[in-house]
Amino acid sequence: MNKNKTKKLLKELDEKFPLVLHTEVGRLTSMVRRMKAEKEAGIPISLRSGFAVSVKSRKPANKMTEQEWRKFYQDLRAKLKRAYGIKG
Repeated sequence: MNKNKTKKLLKELDEKFPLVLHTEVGRLTSMVRRMKAEKEAGIPISLRSGFAVSVKSRKPANKMTEQEWRKFYQDLRAKLKRAYGIKG
């Protein structure tokens, strides 16, 4: 993916999937939605949002390996479903 296409795609994701800072459920929902959209769009991890930071590894999502990112995303989705009954 070229740099201009990636920048345009990230701008579109900012508009479609804005990151919400107000409440835990809002932050969690918006981050899981955004992470899914970035993954589906094929954006490299290093260019994805670092909004979510793992307490366990102390790494932002955009500094993780593919395996760490996948596990972190699955854990966030599970928390969203378990705590709030929302599918991510």
